[in-house]
Amino acid sequence: MEGLRHAREELRPRRREGGPREDRHRRRTRHRQPRRPSGKRLHRLRRARGRERCGGPEVTATIAYDRPVSNFIDKLSATGHVTHKSYKKTSVTLHHNGGRLSHQGVLNVWKTRPASAHFDVDASGAVAQYVKVNEYAWAVGDTVGNQRTISIEMANETLAPAWQVSEPTWKNSARLAGWLFAKVIGERPSTGNLFYHHHWSSTACAGPHMDTLYDKVLAAAQEAYDHFKASHPVRVSNTEPFPGASFFHTGRKSPIIAAMHHRLVAKGCDLYQSHANADVWGPGDVKSYAAWQTKLGYDGAAANGTPGETSWDKLQVPNV
Repeated sequence: MEGLRHAREELRPRRREGGPREDRHRRRTRHRQPRRPSGKRLHRLRRARGRERCGGPEVTATIAYDRPVSNFIDKLSATGHVTHKSYKKTSVTLHHNGGRLSHQGVLNVWKTRPASAHFDVDASGAVAQYVKVNEYAWAVGDTVGNQRTISIEMANETLAPAWQVSEPTWKNSARLAGWLFAKVIGERPSTGNLFYHHHWSSTACAGPHMDTLYDKVLAAAQEAYDHFKASHPVRVSNTEPFPGASFFHTGRKSPIIAAMHHRLVAKGCDLYQSHANADVWGPGDVKSYAAWQTKLGYDGAAANGTPGETSWDKLQVPNV
């Protein structure tokens, strides 16, 4: 009984605090519209709502290159290994990874090592951006150098002592450099503004192999510069550019090879014994590509299963 009595008391409506005058005030103001935020607060709210509609925080954009560029800018910025201050750039500097690193692998190194660069070109020639082009990357070991140069890292094909860089990697690095000279720096590449890392500090980077190729790298950068200065903006290609004949060797692993594998099958040139490990170059790729070359009318040494630029372009391997 005692418990029920207390329960009934709990159910009785309680008198509002403040008396009848306060009750009347509440009734008068019950439907009043909330105060509208003004000025800076309203602007901040609108920006926040815009980010929410877009699915999250704004993402720093990569360069408007005519080929895909993987975006690691905000992830690199989160490491703190970059100085967010802009400078006028007057040169491009090429480096080597000192390893066979993927784009993510490069970022992983820079998460713990206080270093960075603006771009990386991987073993297949694909480009990634880590730092905005006009900002100060921690790249060359020289203050003025970091202020004035745009740094491009290149994946190695072999390790010490040669530190070789594959043809697709250095050619696509030179092409990117040509674009940067045309669109950012505004000068044609020359021996006075296209450098290797050892120009700025005491290091062997970009390695002895790249030292022997400097003239070819410069010529490729100049060719790209002339192309980009003369051409109007072009539509981004949806097919993979020819990575060079040296790219295709036994054991080479790349998503480009997997994409080629599927195109050969689609073209009726399937001489594979298995479709496992489609991203690794092997005997099945040689036989199937030779069938594709034969289908195009090539014979003899021209149909030996090693891709050439003309047959590759006709295969139309999609971008990966």
